[in-house]
Amino acid sequence: MFRNNYHFLAGLLLLCCTSVTSALPDDWQQEMTILSDHAELDRKAGVVIYQGNVVLTQGTMRIESERLLIIRSGNALEKAIAEGTAKQPARYQQQINPGKPLTKAHGQRIDYFAQLREITIQGNARLEQDGNLFSGERILYDMTKETVSASGGTSTSAQGGNENDKQRIKVVIQPQAPAEPATGTDSKPAQE
Repeated sequence: MFRNNYHFLAGLLLLCCTSVTSALPDDWQQEMTILSDHAELDRKAGVVIYQGNVVLTQGTMRIESERLLIIRSGNALEKAIAEGTAKQPARYQQQINPGKPLTKAHGQRIDYFAQLREITIQGNARLEQDGNLFSGERILYDMTKETVSASGGTSTSAQGGNENDKQRIKVVIQPQAPAEPATGTDSKPAQE
């Protein structure tokens, strides 16, 4: 009987997580798979909590965390909250545009808003895209508008700073590749 309940619960969990808006056009059509050590489903509230070495994959999207909370609205994924620890932060990666490298992020907490196509990263937040790097206490990444907003936080006395010290954000932007020099095949020789 326990085995039948386990299969029923696993089937419900998969059904609850089959539709999501993702970055690549066909990501949302891909099957979503969630692996974890433990899962709890509250069907009335539309909430599923996964704990212990959680790995969510769908298309090019991958979220790894210690705890993952999935909130659904009707048949659609509304929000996923991935929580890590100071030593093992939550991690996110996804190919936002075809032909572009993966966008990667990590922080102590990652909120993924599927309908809005936004990600909020909190606690030693870091976002890397096309070699460009954003780090701070909190980062908001809007996939639709392709904008990033980063903010610092306030140091705590445990971090060795004054409580009124403001942590700064760090942005590293890679230079553009130099333009290819002209090959000279189109130029005509000078007349004498």
